[in-house]
Amino acid sequence: MASAELVTSASERTPLKGGSWISWSAIGPGLLVCLADTDAGCLIVASQSGARWGYSLLPLQVLLIPILFMAQELTIRLGVYTQQGHTACIKAHFGPFWAWSACILLVFECVCAMTSEISGVAVVGELWGLSHTCGTFLAAAIVITVVLCFNYRQIEVVGTALGLFELAFVVTMFALHPDPGEVFRGAHTFHSEPEFMGLVAANIGAVIMPWMIYFQQSAVVARRITPGEGMRQERSHTLVGSILTQLVMIGALVTLAAAGKARNLNSVQDILNAMEPALGAEAAKVAVSLGFLGGSLCAAFVVSLAASWAVCEALGHDNELSMDQPLSKAPHFYGCFLGVVGMGVGVLLSGVDMVRLNVLVELLNGLLLPFAVGFLFLLATGNALPVEARVTGLHKCTIAVVFSCCTALSFGTAVYGIIGHVSA
Repeated sequence: MASAELVTSASERTPLKGGSWISWSAIGPGLLVCLADTDAGCLIVASQSGARWGYSLLPLQVLLIPILFMAQELTIRLGVYTQQGHTACIKAHFGPFWAWSACILLVFECVCAMTSEISGVAVVGELWGLSHTCGTFLAAAIVITVVLCFNYRQIEVVGTALGLFELAFVVTMFALHPDPGEVFRGAHTFHSEPEFMGLVAANIGAVIMPWMIYFQQSAVVARRITPGEGMRQERSHTLVGSILTQLVMIGALVTLAAAGKARNLNSVQDILNAMEPALGAEAAKVAVSLGFLGGSLCAAFVVSLAASWAVCEALGHDNELSMDQPLSKAPHFYGCFLGVVGMGVGVLLSGVDMVRLNVLVELLNGLLLPFAVGFLFLLATGNALPVEARVTGLHKCTIAVVFSCCTALSFGTAVYGIIGHVSA
């Protein structure tokens, strides 16, 4: 465990890689990681929910806000009090075997997710006349340039700014003026069809991504957040982020519900086609482009950095301040980062079926979630935290119930999906 001397105050921080050109205290790891949660795959899930079932899944989006905050708040405690990333904590308290087991699964999921995020950018590029290959390399170039040239605080600002583009779906929601009475009636309608239940599971499974847990804990250490005011601010950032990401999901759901139901939406083009009659061709194109471009790039930063931190921690090179150092002083971290981005580009250019890949990402998320939230719960309620920060009592019981339900549903859906694909 890092010693107390490593926890420095803001005035004691070392010079940053690219200078300190931003000090906007309203931005933090919690806001960034929550906005990354609403990536291209999640936006498609929300859009499909509204297009197929109207407003029926609207209450679920609101219910998921405290669940998302509950999980991410634990990473803040662990990062602040242990000054270690999630993989380093697992390694210290459960041994290298479990650390590497979880790390390998995470990296595989992150490579698949990176492929999906880059694909989201490439598809948006195609809407504006770029070739798929050009869009792919452009997305990779943006991510690599920002990470290699900026320090961690600056990357937070860039990623958060891009993530806020997702609010375009909130604008379209209000632009369509959905009837309040219809929204209220639809929100109180429940369906028992398998497709509806599948979307319920997909929405719940999408709210806690394993890479979000790994990223935020390491990012809290990278930000040198300490107990007290810094920790309170980070909790506030995470709460705001949890609300914003679900507001984006609500915006996408309501937009597609108001635009018309009974459509199957499996791609960005399908969503654009569904929105065009209600918003017009250009407005729909701009809204979809902003939402998917911002969400995909924001998530690309988080996914690639989460995998890089995890590998370095498993190897024992767990210097969370690597992003404030040049490439020559943190070769392991930047090597992992470039490897994840490079593999994502390679998989995408190989001609992989993106529909199948997105299904695989969802399945991996379901399989990895028990590891992620299981270790998160054990660390937050065990000796990893001092008594004053440890989760106990009713809080512990509540988290146990919520995590158990989310894990069972997510894991069960993943297993069911695997069986279904094998049978097919």
